[in-house]
Amino acid sequence: MESWSIGKRWLVLGLAVALIYAMEPSPSPWLILFILLYLALDLTALLLHKTAYRNAIYGMMIVYCAGCAVYVNPEFVLLLPPNAYETARRVAPRIAVTVLLAIPLLFLEGPLSEIYMFIAAISLFDGMYLRHLLQRLNRQEEQLDQLRLDQEKLRKQLHGNREFIRASEYTYKLEERNRLSQELHDGIGHSMTGALIQMEAAKRVLPTDSAGAEKLLKNAIGISQESIEQIRQTLKNMKPPVEQLGFHRLRNTVEAFGSRSGLQTSVVHQGDLEKITPLFWKIIHDNVTEALTNTAKYGEATSVQVEVRVLGKWIQSVVTDNGRGQAKIVKGMGLLGMEERTAAVNGTVIADGTQGFKVTTLIPYVPSGK
Repeated sequence: MESWSIGKRWLVLGLAVALIYAMEPSPSPWLILFILLYLALDLTALLLHKTAYRNAIYGMMIVYCAGCAVYVNPEFVLLLPPNAYETARRVAPRIAVTVLLAIPLLFLEGPLSEIYMFIAAISLFDGMYLRHLLQRLNRQEEQLDQLRLDQEKLRKQLHGNREFIRASEYTYKLEERNRLSQELHDGIGHSMTGALIQMEAAKRVLPTDSAGAEKLLKNAIGISQESIEQIRQTLKNMKPPVEQLGFHRLRNTVEAFGSRSGLQTSVVHQGDLEKITPLFWKIIHDNVTEALTNTAKYGEATSVQVEVRVLGKWIQSVVTDNGRGQAKIVKGMGLLGMEERTAAVNGTVIADGTQGFKVTTLIPYVPSGK
């Protein structure tokens, strides 16, 4: 805005100087000095940071231009409109300035009055348009500040949610540990205590009653076997199913990749995930990780989708991005490694770069009952 205003004033100054040399037979020998003083005042106003000092300089420039128009060359009157409206944009009402700028028309004659009216009209329009732009700029800055505040609020809220999730996970772990401890104490602890009592009793009666001691030992052995089976069943119930563990790890990997790279990610599944063995999950996880790395390096994508499907005789894993793709697939170390891992279980990898980039892993499995 400031560069446009000073450029406009200097353009009018150049026009005034050209008119002086064109219309005056003998311009004043002090003309160059007056021009340099005007430029010095304009540059001084541009360099000052305090608004009050700048307004004072602009007021001095109006007085200076009026004095030069009266005592040096009347063409200096052309500088009054741009300087006056520049001051009006800061401190004075625009209507009052317009009325005051009409006064010189009482003393101007010929082409100079017409040029003066033209410059005054252009300066008025330019001032109104500049004011409109400044208002829009202020509104946009206010909106930007509000967006920053909203973003900071959302960031704090997200941070708070993450802390809440961490606290909830920790609380859940503590509750689960407490439940397991209580279950072992109430069930298995009591059973093992009973078995120990039976063995102690067998030890005492063994010298006098071998048949009774044998019976007590059998009871202790039975109680111990039941306790061991109870421990095995408890641990089995605690252990998550393979399909849940495999898909959970895969989703965490993809979501962590999205957080690091800034890409929008999604993970979906279809079919009976129980068909996917731990080995198959390992291959799917490694292939998906490699495909995501390639997307981040070369894909120039904004989103990536991971799909896991269990079909009739195949397990299918697909990684698709919306990047630039590649018409001719050049197999690097990453893609070759994916093919080797998948071939170890008689599977195959298909890469397609016609629309974005798509990597499909196909692993055969034998359906149950076949």
